[in-house]
Amino acid sequence: MHRGAALAHDTRYDRTQVYDALYSRGYQVQSLNYSQSRLLLPAVGQLVLNQSGSSEPLRTALDVGCSHGFAVSKLWEMGLHASGVDLSGVAVSIARKARQDALERCVPPLPGRPASCFLQGSVADLPWPSRAFDVTMSSDVLEHVPPEKPSLKALEEEIGRHIQLHETVKHTPFWIDKFSRHGFYLRSRIRTPGHLCCAFVLQANDSLLSS
Repeated sequence: MHRGAALAHDTRYDRTQVYDALYSRGYQVQSLNYSQSRLLLPAVGQLVLNQSGSSEPLRTALDVGCSHGFAVSKLWEMGLHASGVDLSGVAVSIARKARQDALERCVPPLPGRPASCFLQGSVADLPWPSRAFDVTMSSDVLEHVPPEKPSLKALEEEIGRHIQLHETVKHTPFWIDKFSRHGFYLRSRIRTPGHLCCAFVLQANDSLLSS
C-alpha cells in the first residue's frame, strides 16, 4: 500500500485531504490507461452479456473510488450508462479532463449537483437517487471504509440494486458475512492472478430487489 494512502486509515487525518494531496502529487495517474479495476471489468462485461436477453438487462453502473475514470470509460464501451464517485475532488477533476465527460453517457446526478459523470463524494452521501444503479463496482475501496461508518451500510443497502463487484485485500468470507446481512449473497468469485487477495460478485436477493 502507498504510504500516503495508509494515512487514510488513521483517524487523525481527514481522508479527503489525504487523497487530494496524493492525487496532486501524481498518485495513480502515471498511466491513465491502467487501473486496479481491470480485474473486475471482464466480469462486468460477462454479466452484461448474460443479462442482455433477460427481462432485466443491465443498463447502469457506478464505480466507487473511480480515481481518474479509467473503469468508467470502459463501462461506457460496454454500452452501460456509467458514473464514478471518488472522495478526492482532485481525482474527479483529473477524470473529467481525461475522459469524454458527457451526461448522455451516465446517470444524471441529483438536482443541484454538478452536471458531470464524475462526482466528488462518499458512499454515505451519494449525489444520485437511491438504488439508481444496476451494477456497482469498487477496487481497493472496501478496506478503506471504517466499519463503524454509515458509508459501509450505504454501500451494502443503497447503491447496488442488482449486482455488486468488489476487489479487496481482505478475504471474501469477511465481506460475504457483512453483505449477507443486507440482502446480498455470493454469486461468484473472480480470479486475481498476481494480486494480493480477492475479488467477488454479489447478487441482491429477491426481497431486496422488490423492496
